[in-house]
Amino acid sequence: MKNAVIYARYSSDKQSEESIDAQVRACRDYAAVKGYNVIEVYADEAVSGKGSKTASRAQYQKMLRDCRKGTFETVLIHKYDRIARNVGEHVNLTAKLQEMGVELIATAQDFGNSNEAKIMRTLMWSLSEYYIDNLAAETRKGLKETALKGLHNGGCPPFGYDVVNQQYVINELEAEYVRKIFDAALNRRGYKDIITELSERGITGKRGKPIKYTQIYEMLRNEKYTGVYVYSLKQEKNRADRRTKPNAIRIENALPVIIDKAQFEEVQKIMSERKQTGKKAGYLCSGLVYCECGAKMHGMKSERKGHTYHYFYCSKKCGAPAVQMSEVDRAAKEYLVTLLSPENQERITKALREYKGAEKERIEDFNTILKQKIDEKQQRYDTLMQNLSSGVLPAEVVSDIGVEMKSLKEEIACLQATEPPKDYTVEQVKNWLEALKNSPDEAAIHLLIKRIDIKNKAVFNIQSTLSTVLGDIGCEGWI
Repeated sequence: MKNAVIYARYSSDKQSEESIDAQVRACRDYAAVKGYNVIEVYADEAVSGKGSKTASRAQYQKMLRDCRKGTFETVLIHKYDRIARNVGEHVNLTAKLQEMGVELIATAQDFGNSNEAKIMRTLMWSLSEYYIDNLAAETRKGLKETALKGLHNGGCPPFGYDVVNQQYVINELEAEYVRKIFDAALNRRGYKDIITELSERGITGKRGKPIKYTQIYEMLRNEKYTGVYVYSLKQEKNRADRRTKPNAIRIENALPVIIDKAQFEEVQKIMSERKQTGKKAGYLCSGLVYCECGAKMHGMKSERKGHTYHYFYCSKKCGAPAVQMSEVDRAAKEYLVTLLSPENQERITKALREYKGAEKERIEDFNTILKQKIDEKQQRYDTLMQNLSSGVLPAEVVSDIGVEMKSLKEEIACLQATEPPKDYTVEQVKNWLEALKNSPDEAAIHLLIKRIDIKNKAVFNIQSTLSTVLGDIGCEGWI
């Protein structure tokens, strides 16, 4: 009888301690049927599975350390999303466990060990990641409606404003210092005296921390001071875009004005003159390239005779020649054409036809999150209703409460009308794979390629994240 351990996890946004019990019970039932001897249970509570969060899971890390002791051969989980909703995490964990001779089994999604089952398992990892992104987009609908009304959408308001019933109002004391900061920037003076004065008067930022140069630079870039409501539904990936917010919702004259537009624009010009120029090149294969000595290769830029050249060089400086980045990118694109051949796409879609049983669980997850959000807003609405029923509130407060209650009703109606995302069909997955093949971007490269080893400057050995499913596809000899 093989020894096995159980790993369970619940995330704080949609589950409770009871979820751990249900997962462990399901795994124990599976172990009893399949003849496994469960010797340990590892459980992480209130830790999200979105993104790369495994480093913060104490029990998960303990399980990995115990794997090396050789006391068990199998890790049982309820479903794959208990490990992560990120393809990279699944690939890394599978590789680690294989090295230690340990098998990972999702008891509710056990497809066996056939080639088709391997394909389906990998596709489920990918679709789980895309599903959570779609789910997040659906739940942002209520936030978007609030933003379109120019109302405060959570978090701390900028220094200089307070929020009353979701409306921005000027904090006159703070606003006076905002004006002093902009005047100092316009006249190219320093901010040392202002920072000292704020400290001596005990005036802090919205989070209660002393105001330093970093906070001042954020204020000088904040367009809200000119009366423009700005709200981003999704954080920009590019660091520079996080300041300019090119895709944010913008509404003119939605906030009371602290700084006029002319002064704000002039300050932006002054600050742009001071900042460093140059933009980091976003090459497709950054972070995936390895030298023949085994070390990672880093990017570098060289300028000769008015031309700029970009290379990868060995981080350990072993003496291997540098390689042009454009050649590595070309090799990666050609590799994806081979990887996503019609034959391989057919194998994947065939597996999807045979294994399609997770839609019910996804819809249940979606409805659980949706119900929680509706309940939160309904509870707030009921509280406001109780306040109105007291009959002792001033007329202006009653009016403000009425406005907020109306807004809550609209948000609740919007959430109630939200439909769960549909399961991915075979045709949708096939179209997605074909799109990645025809127009591979950086995301596609990092999703499907695990690493690129370079030998003798012109020989590329590329490994795919799907190699365990589709077999090793050699790509050596490209010039």
